[in-house]
Amino acid sequence: MTSSRKLQYADRVALQQADQAIRKDVLRALVEVITNSNDSYSRLESTSQEVNGEIVIDILRKHKNSVIRVRDHAEGMTDIRMDKVVGTYGEATSGLKEDKHVRGMWGRGMKDSIFGLGHGYVHSFKGTNFYSCSLLLKNGIPTFTLDTPIYARAALREEFNIPEGNGTIIEIVISRDDVKVPQFDNLRNYLQRHFELRPIMSDPKRKIILRDIVSAGKIRQEHTLSYRSPRGEKVLDETIEIEGYPARAQLEVFRSAIQLSTRSEEGDYADGGLLVVSKATVISMTMLKFENDPYAGYFYGSIQCDHLHDLMKNDEPVLTATRDGINWTHPFAKALKLAVEGKLEPIIEAERKHAVHDEQTKLDKQLRQKIDHALHELNTIALTELSDRRDGIQKQIELPPSGIGFFPERVYVQTGQTITLTLYVDLVEKAKAGATVTVLSNNPEIIVLTQQVVIQPHKNDPLIGQARIKVEGRQVGNEGIVTAYLGRHRAEALVQVHSKKETLVIAPTRSSNALFTDIHFDDRTDPRQRVYFDRVNSSIVIATAAPSVKIYLNQQERLDTTVQGQVLLAELITEAVCREIARSGVERGRFLAPDGAEADAINNHFIRLQNQYAHLIHKYIVTLD
Repeated sequence: MTSSRKLQYADRVALQQADQAIRKDVLRALVEVITNSNDSYSRLESTSQEVNGEIVIDILRKHKNSVIRVRDHAEGMTDIRMDKVVGTYGEATSGLKEDKHVRGMWGRGMKDSIFGLGHGYVHSFKGTNFYSCSLLLKNGIPTFTLDTPIYARAALREEFNIPEGNGTIIEIVISRDDVKVPQFDNLRNYLQRHFELRPIMSDPKRKIILRDIVSAGKIRQEHTLSYRSPRGEKVLDETIEIEGYPARAQLEVFRSAIQLSTRSEEGDYADGGLLVVSKATVISMTMLKFENDPYAGYFYGSIQCDHLHDLMKNDEPVLTATRDGINWTHPFAKALKLAVEGKLEPIIEAERKHAVHDEQTKLDKQLRQKIDHALHELNTIALTELSDRRDGIQKQIELPPSGIGFFPERVYVQTGQTITLTLYVDLVEKAKAGATVTVLSNNPEIIVLTQQVVIQPHKNDPLIGQARIKVEGRQVGNEGIVTAYLGRHRAEALVQVHSKKETLVIAPTRSSNALFTDIHFDDRTDPRQRVYFDRVNSSIVIATAAPSVKIYLNQQERLDTTVQGQVLLAELITEAVCREIARSGVERGRFLAPDGAEADAINNHFIRLQNQYAHLIHKYIVTLD
């Protein structure tokens, strides 16, 4: 027996706003449904109950009527609860009114998600029973149908993958012709980066699984979604009083060493910006008046303000009706905005001044000419030491002396995206076609998706084998070494995770004969290491904030204007150049290194190179004029 009636909704909200809220966007709908499941877990946790925290998202793409299912193992719902939560519109059902730390604010996220994409069903296990209802359009009228509860038999639980306990399954049929389902990889990338889902994706008590389903329920692929904030240095951590209100906000700001994508570039998926958080719920992302300021693109963090929660609880219009974040015309929002902007202005202005100074340094012709000349000579040294003088088989593809190498060997990958590295192998001396290569990363935020690959002959050169390795970057600003192992041989590639699409430029590789492409001065580099070689950018970086470097800077913070400063600069460059040539020579097999003693070999060659080339490097750098 079933009961059917016109869907009821409260006066304060109209059903036709579903289109405004969801905008025919599958991702927006998924944000609503996922946060509903998370809220259900949060309510259980608030009563000290143990939860497994799993949310499974199944995507079944079809030519028509694609299906999305979201399953949790949280509270579950009875028919009485379904009638209130699913069968009414605009009622406060999430727990917000009771001061629970949940996102639901309008009592309509699930309904909007279903009707915004087509129609759908809600199934739930609660206790010993199974409950089910539907949201359908019948003759153009939104209709709620509540089925009679039935006993939750084992076969029914197996069908819905909830073998025991409580849980809910939301099933949305995308029956609207004008709604497009993103490709699976895009869904994976965007879901884990959506600003509202970041606390869920980074919560160790949650496990979010995205699955690509084909007919008959077969899983084509699945991924556990996660999010990590960019690597950065905390530059602001301050409690702010909001003038005119009995409220305060906690402002926490970090600076990334690389520029981040902004809302104007990537919308809800940008890495830069401040998350506005109230009672552990993310409700907006913004950089306020600095939204389009390029110098604000290095900053991210949060504005924690629980007073927003109190305003929402009292139905104050502090949020936009279409869930686009904060209504900045609200009096309290205006006061909050002014208070935060006052704290952000000095750090963004300092960034602007630093960028101007850095640009002036870059434009100094005399320094630029000296560096360019020095780089030419340094690369001549590198070429002399690392080139292979042995007579061998001439191949169409250039390989390192070790006979195995990555191309490219230094890469950027955008956060949440994948990049393909190509491994080349000498099939004459080092391996045979069909050999298996094991590929590992030394950083958990640099993920090798293809850890076992098979060497195949190159189509244009049968003496060369190749294999393609997919790598994903998870945390902006992180970097790691991807190593391929083939018997006793190995090759390495350096992967760095960036944020902005336009920065994904492959750095020069060994084939360009330019191991060193720049000498860079940075007052923000960790001063505990005076100089290092940035393998991704192929540049020598000198930390001008290091105490033993800083004392030789002039008033313009230049190191090269005095003889003493030039001598120190030459010593630092010698250290970086000789160490990198030694490392590269051992890695490529150019320098002798017994198995297990590579570190000692690198150090020995470093000392040899210093003795051999230090005086030449001083000649290139130190000039008395």
